Amino acid sequence: MQKADRTTRAVAGFVDLLLVIGLARLPDALGFLSALGYILVRDGLFQGQSVGKKLIGLRVVPEGLQEGAPVYRESIIRNVPFAVAYILFLIPYAGWVLCPLALGMEFLVSVGDDQGMRIGDMLARTCVVQPDRAVTGTVQEPHRAEPPSSATGEQDAAQRNA
Repeated sequence: MQKADRTTRAVAGFVDLLLVIGLARLPDALGFLSALGYILVRDGLFQGQSVGKKLIGLRVVPEGLQEGAPVYRESIIRNVPFAVAYILFLIPYAGWVLCPLALGMEFLVSVGDDQGMRIGDMLARTCVVQPDRAVTGTVQEPHRAEPPSSATGEQDAAQRNA
């Protein structure tokens, strides 16, 4: 397994964001609690895959291991920065500035880290990996129809002329 790049992780995160937005639209406290709950436990679902990671094909594993899935404890620790940003966003005016700052800090840390780990990954000691794809070593050419042999071609031309 290889570590997932930031772009692939961002696409999976966007899918999860859409799910959080949908959950937050539920009425009153139910929406807040379900969205916050999903943010916190999402990487403990489906053997280390949130819904977005499952669709994209990523997995969260404990740092240094290529196998195994984090339990809910690591998922909660890993996603605390996002939960804090979500709670900050609910504060009018100040939260609308503080939430992007918190998310921006997560991004800057991941860009500055050699392994691309964000604050949540460092706190929970996890990393996001992408399963290897089978490599055969050869490239198969697409099947192409062979041109007719000269004898067959001559027979076809003779039949058309007759």
